[in-house]
Amino acid sequence: MLLERGATRQPELARGMRARIVFRYAEGFTPTRVRFGPRVTVVEDGDLKQPDLVISGSLPDIVHVAAAPQIRGVPSPHSLRGLVAIARVARGRVAIDGDRRLARNVLRLLAIES
Repeated sequence: MLLERGATRQPELARGMRARIVFRYAEGFTPTRVRFGPRVTVVEDGDLKQPDLVISGSLPDIVHVAAAPQIRGVPSPHSLRGLVAIARVARGRVAIDGDRRLARNVLRLLAIES
């Protein structure tokens, strides 16, 4: 999973996070919940009633946003892929609801490119 790879690449970022996050998919897949705790990160199927952050959209759109080149957890407007990712968020194809700083950190962990 992308989060596991990101936590391995940036362990200090993952260790510093304390949050409950949900990914909700437009295709009807079971949501994925992630809990960043003091010693462990738990990823499992299921939803949460009051998460700190919700990222929702189709799975391909969410992956596209994660795969775009980033600047500090935000898709880079200096690349075409980054602009397309920004447009997907701006058009509501990917919704990010909750703490914006947390969202940037999660997107940094999900990043495919360094």
